[in-house]
Amino acid sequence: MTENDKFRFKEPNFSFTDYYKDFINLYPEEFDQVSKDIRDLRSGEKKFQVEASCYGLKMEYEECKKKLSFFHTYFCYEEANKFYECIKVNNNKFERYLKYYIHSNKQSYMEYWENQEKEYLEKLQKETSKK
Repeated sequence: MTENDKFRFKEPNFSFTDYYKDFINLYPEEFDQVSKDIRDLRSGEKKFQVEASCYGLKMEYEECKKKLSFFHTYFCYEEANKFYECIKVNNNKFERYLKYYIHSNKQSYMEYWENQEKEYLEKLQKETSKK
């Protein structure tokens, strides 16, 4: 068993919604800036979402601390370790999810405009072939 395999945690449910359709009419540079702003905004939410994903373990740790009072540092080690490991693992997952979320929105934006260009060129070709 490796260091990373100590505990298995429930998969977090981080909420990300697609935004590219809301900003589809922007120029690519403007869309990149919006993507950076959204990434920064989501990064600000990271601590809250990560802690919320480990809330059950936090409650177990808090309950143990409450029961054992002064001795909690020694006797609640397992609960604390699980909670902090969950925070660490889900923090890394959040970063990966955020990176994928931004990338997929940029990719969808680019695909939309590539399809628009393709449709326009096909339409233009049909019009020129009619003449």
